[in-house]
Amino acid sequence: MGNWKTRKWNYLEVAVCFALLLCIGRPVSAQIRYTVPEEVKRGSVVGNIAKDLGLDTGSLVERRFRIVSGSEEPLFEVNQNNGILYVHTQIDREELCASSACLTNLKIVVENPLEIHYVDVEITDVNDNSPKFRETEQHFDIAEHTIAGTRFQVQGAQDPDLGSNSVRFYKLNQNDQFDIETRERHEEKIPFIVLKKALDRETQSTHRLVLTAIDGGNPPKSGTLNITVTVLDSNDNRPVFSQETYAVDLKENVPVGTTVIKIKATDLDEGSNGEIEYALGRNLNPRVYEVFQLDSITGEIRVKGKVDYENTQIYKLDVEASDKGQPPLTVESGLIIKIIDVNDNTPDIDVTSVSNIVSEDSKPGTVISLISVTDKDSGDNGKVMCSLPDNVPFELKPSFKNNMYSLVTKGHLDREVTSHYELIITATDFGQPPLSSLKTLKIEISDVNDNGPQFPQNPIELYLDENNAPGACIFSVTASDRDLDENAAITYHIIRNEETQNDMASFLNINAENGHVHALKSFDFEKVKTFQFQILAKDSGSPPLSSNVTVKVYILDENDNPPVILSPVSANGSAEGVEELPRNVNAGHLVTKVRAYDADVGYNGWLLFSLHKVTDHTLFGLDRYTGQIRTLRSFTETDEAEHKLTIVVKDNGNVSLSATATVIITVVEPKEAFAASDVKSTVSNEDESNVTFYLIITLGSVSVLFLVSIVVLIAMQCSKSTDYSSKYLQDTNYDGTLCHSIQYRSGDKRYMLVGPRMSIGSTIVPGSNGNTLVVPDRRSRTSGEIRYSIQEGVKEGFTVGNVAKDLGLDVSTLKERRFRIVSGSNDALFQVNQNNGLLYVSNNIDREELCDNVVCLINLKLVVENPLEIHYVGVEIADVNDNSPTFPEKEQHFEIGEQTALGTRFQLHAARDPDTAVHSVRSYKLSRDDNFEIDFRKGDEDNIPFLVLKKPLDRERKENHRLLLTAIDGGNPPKSGSLNISIIVLDSNDNRPVFSQDTYVITIQENTAPGTIVLTVNATDLDEGLNGEIEYALGKTLKRKVYDIFQLDKITGEISVKGQVDFEDTEVFKLDVQATDKGQPPLAAESRVIIKIQDVNDNKPEIEITSLLNLVPEDSKPGTVIALISVTDRDSGPNGKVTVNLSENVGFELKPSIQEHMYSLVTKARLDREETSFYDITITASDLGQPPLLASRVLNVQVSDVNDNAPEFPQNPLELYLMENNDPGASILSVRATDKDLNENADIAYNLVRGDGLQHDMSAFLNINSDNGNIYALKSFDFETMKTFQFHVVATDSGNPPLSSNVTVNVYILDRNDNAPVILYPINTNGSAECVEEVPRNVNPGYLVSKVRAYDADIGYNGWLLFSLQEITDHTLFGLDRYTGQVRTLRSFTETDEAQHKMIILIKDNGNTSLSATATVIVHVVEPKEAFAASNTKNTVTSEDENNVTFYLIITLGSVSGLFIISIIVLIVMQCSKPSDYTSKYLQDTNYDGTLCHSIQYRSGDKRYMLVGPRMSIGSTIVPGSNGNTLVIPDRRSRASGEVRAQNNYTPCKIIEKLILLN
Repeated sequence: MGNWKTRKWNYLEVAVCFALLLCIGRPVSAQIRYTVPEEVKRGSVVGNIAKDLGLDTGSLVERRFRIVSGSEEPLFEVNQNNGILYVHTQIDREELCASSACLTNLKIVVENPLEIHYVDVEITDVNDNSPKFRETEQHFDIAEHTIAGTRFQVQGAQDPDLGSNSVRFYKLNQNDQFDIETRERHEEKIPFIVLKKALDRETQSTHRLVLTAIDGGNPPKSGTLNITVTVLDSNDNRPVFSQETYAVDLKENVPVGTTVIKIKATDLDEGSNGEIEYALGRNLNPRVYEVFQLDSITGEIRVKGKVDYENTQIYKLDVEASDKGQPPLTVESGLIIKIIDVNDNTPDIDVTSVSNIVSEDSKPGTVISLISVTDKDSGDNGKVMCSLPDNVPFELKPSFKNNMYSLVTKGHLDREVTSHYELIITATDFGQPPLSSLKTLKIEISDVNDNGPQFPQNPIELYLDENNAPGACIFSVTASDRDLDENAAITYHIIRNEETQNDMASFLNINAENGHVHALKSFDFEKVKTFQFQILAKDSGSPPLSSNVTVKVYILDENDNPPVILSPVSANGSAEGVEELPRNVNAGHLVTKVRAYDADVGYNGWLLFSLHKVTDHTLFGLDRYTGQIRTLRSFTETDEAEHKLTIVVKDNGNVSLSATATVIITVVEPKEAFAASDVKSTVSNEDESNVTFYLIITLGSVSVLFLVSIVVLIAMQCSKSTDYSSKYLQDTNYDGTLCHSIQYRSGDKRYMLVGPRMSIGSTIVPGSNGNTLVVPDRRSRTSGEIRYSIQEGVKEGFTVGNVAKDLGLDVSTLKERRFRIVSGSNDALFQVNQNNGLLYVSNNIDREELCDNVVCLINLKLVVENPLEIHYVGVEIADVNDNSPTFPEKEQHFEIGEQTALGTRFQLHAARDPDTAVHSVRSYKLSRDDNFEIDFRKGDEDNIPFLVLKKPLDRERKENHRLLLTAIDGGNPPKSGSLNISIIVLDSNDNRPVFSQDTYVITIQENTAPGTIVLTVNATDLDEGLNGEIEYALGKTLKRKVYDIFQLDKITGEISVKGQVDFEDTEVFKLDVQATDKGQPPLAAESRVIIKIQDVNDNKPEIEITSLLNLVPEDSKPGTVIALISVTDRDSGPNGKVTVNLSENVGFELKPSIQEHMYSLVTKARLDREETSFYDITITASDLGQPPLLASRVLNVQVSDVNDNAPEFPQNPLELYLMENNDPGASILSVRATDKDLNENADIAYNLVRGDGLQHDMSAFLNINSDNGNIYALKSFDFETMKTFQFHVVATDSGNPPLSSNVTVNVYILDRNDNAPVILYPINTNGSAECVEEVPRNVNPGYLVSKVRAYDADIGYNGWLLFSLQEITDHTLFGLDRYTGQVRTLRSFTETDEAQHKMIILIKDNGNTSLSATATVIVHVVEPKEAFAASNTKNTVTSEDENNVTFYLIITLGSVSGLFIISIIVLIVMQCSKPSDYTSKYLQDTNYDGTLCHSIQYRSGDKRYMLVGPRMSIGSTIVPGSNGNTLVIPDRRSRASGEVRAQNNYTPCKIIEKLILLN
């Protein structure tokens, strides 16, 4: 409390003092100025400020004497003990100030009362820096012909020091060629080196100088610059080749890029004058430029295109070497390249195909194609050998003429083995190394019908579900035929046996095209289990071939038969039986047995029995597998006398079928005669055992007999001979070769043509001579050729000659013999007329397009057939003068320097004329000109024109010369072509650039945007080209700041702003600008540019805040001073006048001071920290410039807290719901209060308001934690004792004085399930509630036996009781009401019920954790007065009604006997029902439809055998080992009628299968 009062009075004292200062006081405003040199030591005394200001030195510490302005690291500090101003850090004037005067402003403050003083400290310069050049070395390139007296500006040295300490003069080291000269420019000395003696590059090419800059300090300091002068060369030497003529040999076909030769020329000049470029002459043959290329830098001649000896054997090239001087000098040399021939041409194969499709039955020697091979090489390189691969059935037959072959078949062809041949014809020459070429000839083998259809499997097994849909497809067969097209088109047929009654093929149909088999009826597994049929596949060849396949069909069973009830016997559509049963039978007694069967097999016939309905499930049971009905227990008196059982019999199919049987059981009273029936039953059982024994013996005997008969039958079938072929093929020389036969039908007769190994498709046409190659004998002629000659450009249809007549061919047979031209391009130039044999022109002929050589010869190959003849005809195309001379370009340009020497030659484009001989170019003619004339040089094929300078050029008199060169050929009349020649005279650099003004003056505003163009300087040069192109540059001696702010475009001369232009920094910029041309050597000129900067309002006000109080109490009075604010602006006049404002809605205001731009920040009203604890005061300063500029500062003011708010509870009163039986000492509630104050003012303590000790005051049993408000109960509360109470809590803060508030807490006790049920009846004695009740035996159901009563002290669910039986002797007798506790009977008592029953009853409440109690009720059953009836005597059953074994044995015996008899009958019927004749029915049928029958022929030696049948009968068999394709018709010739006997092809397995099907 004491500290707070002291701090409060201090604040008030400061505020009062500051107010007095503002109102009546006059602070010292006079300036004090000190001077100190730079680089003085730290701690050096500047002056005694306190003494100079008249301040009391003893009160400086108390009044907080200090410097409040300056940088982050202050240069100066004050000593509060003595008031001395001293140097705090090292001072460098050059870093602090850029201008000459360097002044530092200090603001010094003392408090109590507040005073502000301003002190200026001037930093004076010392000579602490040496002159420095921007670069350590400077280079100059000066031409050797530069005139003496030429000046070259050198970069000036810079010295940061001022006045006499800056640069004073320059000195150059001793040399013969250069001197130093200095020029004053705006207080700067700019050095120049002056050429005082002409340079000679050959004497000295480089000069090294040292320039020294010296300042005026004492002692003086200096800096040096190394100057290197390079003497530039003049172009006064021509290049020189190492040889006048170069010669080299080159093999043809060398790779592209191969270096042929490297030419070399040298030049004594340097630089570009000595750099040589090489080029090929401009008048060479265009093919030279396509084949060779010259590297312009290295002089290497490389191969660019294909070098072909056959095209050109020698190349002659002109090579030029030029330097890069201005003007360039050129020299020429010759190069001869001889091409060496190599074997580089592969043979060329020409194929003339007679037929690309060859029948597979073609004979060996059949001609396929004619092959001609040529090679462009000569000698051994042109000799060619032609060959085929070894593994093909073809060969080459050479012709009488060299390199001519015919391709013929070498063996038999088989299309099914190889249907396509790609013959690779290889032609190899005899060169070294030999070259070869390949040509692929594609030959297709045509098909003949030599393969019958084949089934992938024989026989085929088909598994078919019964009850199939009639007409639906049951399966599909597919046969394949290795032939093609109609030879492979297969049709399908089912082989039917119309004589057999059980032939299932009549119920089948087949789609002849795709082999889909359809069933015309639905098959029943119970009737037919398996059958087989045969399918015939036949192709469409001529003659057709066929084969068959056997299909074995197995019918699969479906669940389509419901069970049939055998016992009880079905009557009127229902199976119902009545059984009488004595009442005294024991459990397990067989009542009856339900018998049933199912016609299906497997799971479909497996039956299960189940009880569908029964009157009493506890009395009877049914065996699910046997159908036996047995008793489950003994009968009682209460059981009914009649029982009805409904039994369901169900099979196990996927969709099960069922049948029902009803058994009515009548329960009868036992008789005394039952004992006699037992004896009878015993005798009956013995008789039945004997019958079973005899039945077993009989069944075994019949089964053995049946098996013996089957074995005998199998042995008889297997003992028959199966070798049929021996009857017919008895020839020992039979080689098994099948031959083809073709059968025809004509009316009722059949014919067959048979040839021994003759293919069906092969024919021999008489007189065709189609396989003979006839080559006419032309050896009497020299070359076997005819040669014609025509001129190019003749009209279409022009007759060349009568080829047929000249070749001696018969004109009338030309068309029949297919007289034609078989060689030539797609657009044929010539055609032959097959009517008269004339050779005529069919297309326009241009010799220049066809041939490059002088002689143009077209070779034609003519062919006639039957017999084949090949003739060769040559047609020579003669040249006419149809082309004018042409130049490669319409115009040729030359650039010639005006100083070029007389007699200099310039090569011109040579004209080209596609015509040959006298029609080519013969002479050139040049238009009249005073400066130039024409000259020639003999080339390889024609003359090369040159332009010769005969008079000096003068660019100032005439800049351009235009000439016309005319080329004339030797035709009659002659034709000509012209070339325009344009000559540009190049200028020499003899004029300096000239600026448009000597001095440029411009004014710009400061802060001009970078990129803004300030001024464009312009200089002109009377020269042209590089000599007249000017580049601009800033002078090299300007200040560094100039280069940072401005930039000069060296091309356009535009001076633009690069950096920030600041009037406050520099008011005037003076720039030196140079203009230099690009001549050799370059010439330069200079000009001055003065840029004046115009001031704008570009400086924002600067706000400086000196905070006195950053933490203000919220109870501060209005007018309390918070801070001192000083505002400055670098601008002057209206731009420097500033107004200051505060942000709105703050409790502060600004009070102006007597000194301009000085303000005090004071409170305007009372503060409330709880409403606003922190202020961001924005101070805005705005100047009066146009436009005005703003600046702002944010002052953070924190409001400190006082205790002016009491604690507050969020809710009053509070309600607490407390469960009873709480743990003593545990927390039951936590209260919280809040205080808007801070720190100790918001530190809250909690207390309970204690009562006066009355009986019902519960606060004595409570306690509270004063720090966190947690309330603890010191006792456990009981809902049954107390249900509610209340108490008060007080919250007090720690402020001074403290403030408090209280809250009322209402407590409600909640009930728990803590009381167990209490039983009122039965009465609890000795710790257990138990009672005994007596009930007569003859009471009815619902009789009230007793009632249990109980209560619970809890309420709600905790007191809601439920009753349940925990233990009872018989649950079927008694029932308990769970809500009332009443015990009642559920049914009447029976004689079997016990006389005493004990019940334990559980009483339980409904709490979350329920509590319970138990009561015991004992019930005594007492008998009524009347006598009980005597019990019935129990009956026993010693055996079942019947024996099942005997029944099944009888059925089995009957089945086996029946099967045996049926099999014997079937065997007899099959033997007696064989048909007598098959072939006669078909062979004598007048309705025979002509279907080709299947025949198979054998050859043995010279004899041939053929087996023929019009159709395959059922009796025909497939001979084992014949691969299933041979049909054998048994021999029936022993009979008089010639009948054919059918042979049964039954195997033992098939016989057994037949017997099973018949059964």
